[in-house]
Amino acid sequence: MALAVVAMAGLGLAWGLYPAENRYSILTSTISYLGSPDPDRNPHGWRIYQVGMTALILLTGSWLWRRHAGFVGRGSVLGRIGSAPLLLAMGMLLVSVWIPDSRTLEFLGEKATRVHTRLAILAIPVLGVGLTLDTVGRFVMGTRLVRLWPAFLFAALVAFGFWKLAEWESMCRADRSLRHWPGDGLHSTPLWEWITFLYLIGHMRWMSKTLPGDGR
Repeated sequence: MALAVVAMAGLGLAWGLYPAENRYSILTSTISYLGSPDPDRNPHGWRIYQVGMTALILLTGSWLWRRHAGFVGRGSVLGRIGSAPLLLAMGMLLVSVWIPDSRTLEFLGEKATRVHTRLAILAIPVLGVGLTLDTVGRFVMGTRLVRLWPAFLFAALVAFGFWKLAEWESMCRADRSLRHWPGDGLHSTPLWEWITFLYLIGHMRWMSKTLPGDGR
């Protein structure tokens, strides 16, 4: 409960401290912009963002631990193996929170934004492996396909998002007047980052609350 309060308060306050003149929008600004000290991003609230996001990642870690404990008995191997990439991905995201998406700071001789972006991007396929193993592991343990609808919806959202972003890239190649970043409307990269991030948090909560084999 305490972690949830810190997470909501930290992220909410960081958003509130974002300078109005910098015009934060989920259509044009990534989540990481809330944690960037750059003058054109969030120089007043980025440290508060780091605290809030750290609390959120630790909270999801506790959910993943609870989820892991639910995979017991015959057929639980895949689900238990899936815990490794899930926890690894969250660990990578936690490190990326403390290496801000900043063009003004450096980390190990490189611009912090490059290291941050690489870590965040690398965490995506690792997370995907873990989520796939969780879904297959639940099916192996007897969960009916219809009961796995949250996982299928998540996959559909991600697939649709990638399709819209790929479509925008094609449009940009055909029309040089279009800007690749951030994308327009449903072609916005930050928008799909926000959608998948929020669904991911809800999905992890679902994984922790639903025992494998429920609803046979």
